Amino acid sequence: MIINRRYFLNNLDELINDTSCDKFALFYMDMDRFKAINDTHGHEIGDQVLYSLSKRFTNHCKENCTVYRIGGDEFAVIVKNYQDSSYLYDIIDSLLKISEFPIKIPPYVFNVSLSIGISKYPKDAKDKGTLLKYADIAMYEAKISHNNQKYFFFDSDLSEKIQKKHSLEVMLKNSNFDKEFKLYYQPQYRTSDNKLVGMEALLRWIHPEEGFISPADFIPIAEETGIIFSLGEWVINQAMCQVKAWNQKYNMDLQVGINISPLQIENSDFVNRIRQKIHDEDIKPEWIDIEITEGVAMSSQVSMEEIFSGLANIGISISIDDFGTGYSSLSYIKRFDIDRLKIAKELIDNIAEDKNTLLIVKAIIMMARGMGLKTIAEGVEEPNQLEILKVLECDEIQGYIFGRPVPPEIFELEHIDKTTLSSK
Repeated sequence: MIINRRYFLNNLDELINDTSCDKFALFYMDMDRFKAINDTHGHEIGDQVLYSLSKRFTNHCKENCTVYRIGGDEFAVIVKNYQDSSYLYDIIDSLLKISEFPIKIPPYVFNVSLSIGISKYPKDAKDKGTLLKYADIAMYEAKISHNNQKYFFFDSDLSEKIQKKHSLEVMLKNSNFDKEFKLYYQPQYRTSDNKLVGMEALLRWIHPEEGFISPADFIPIAEETGIIFSLGEWVINQAMCQVKAWNQKYNMDLQVGINISPLQIENSDFVNRIRQKIHDEDIKPEWIDIEITEGVAMSSQVSMEEIFSGLANIGISISIDDFGTGYSSLSYIKRFDIDRLKIAKELIDNIAEDKNTLLIVKAIIMMARGMGLKTIAEGVEEPNQLEILKVLECDEIQGYIFGRPVPPEIFELEHIDKTTLSSK
């Protein structure tokens, strides 16, 4: 029988005060993406899915385990007087396995999964509130894990990580985009004649108290909280206005690369919003290059063919970023309306030392050329890397060998002014 939240909290108090129970483990379990089932099929179907899952838990529960439904799609398990950690691993494995079997609610079949967080008494905490908090923190870490880790045991490092994340989230929500954020630009040069052809816009957060905050830290938070939509709009506006100003001032046709979040892409109105901005700002579409990672292109929940086709119809260039890392199928390149492959820095790093990497880069360049696509190598830092890429006839280069990401005023001085002077 599944016991509800009130009994769960009472039982937790009793266990903490029970001198015959020297230790127990608390599992917090949450069903992944349950909201999508409710939103798509309704709460009645959602309740039947939860009921089926509850029956599985009780039928497979060990003698010293008690299962609780504590609200919505959240469950808890208390494991009393467990022998050792291997015993807990057996229970975790069992819970994950029984949740993976499809749940049939005619005419539907649902594939579900769990995220599990574990805290232990008295090792992690000796009071109810802290035990609950720690199990919840561990479950949250399992839910956002980028390596498909479906469970986490609480540890002090997790607590510090969550507190840091929360602090960043508060700062991000209270940030003033115009005062705290800035676009830096990294130059892109044509390989054949070392001519400046464009730049990539890279977002930087310079907090008034904390200083520089890494995009690797704040971008995931922006995506989780939805701030990425307003922040992404700000980035697009800034980049478009900047490239227009430079091209008009210097009578050039530089192209700016703008990185787009998966959430922005999956917004059904994305293409129309870009089209409207192009019109409102009187921007030449060919000045804009939308950069989308290879992973997003392959795994997005929306039709990337439609997105790419819509952008191409406007006249905007499309680049596949970080190309060559993690995907063996190249068939999507034929389907998508793209213009350029950005060869991942991971490959360029080893191009001079590793023969196999060199052959991969050579194959990418030859394939792209055969399909009428341009190639640009990212992360080029060493002269020998540059020479190899010239021999391979890679079209463009981006990396420290030509310039680091810098604020617009420095970029203009170090790259645009220099280019215009050398052409006179």
